[in-house]
Amino acid sequence: MDDDDIRAVEEAVATLESASAEHEPAAISLQTAVAAAVTHGKPIREVAEAAHMTALEVLDAADAVMYPRQALQPSSPA
Repeated sequence: MDDDDIRAVEEAVATLESASAEHEPAAISLQTAVAAAVTHGKPIREVAEAAHMTALEVLDAADAVMYPRQALQPSSPA
């Protein structure tokens, strides 16, 4: 079994935990790596372990990448 997705998740975790890393880009990288692993069929439990996340957090991260929320635009009065 190819473990490139799991390695990508582990690398993203290491980057996020690194003191020198920018927090926001590292978090986005982790979220993207988690989503890629899930969409490539990696077991949720395995991804969660590699990401130091719960299974629910893994699913939330994958959903956030796959279904980005559109910023709500305030309606302008007519």
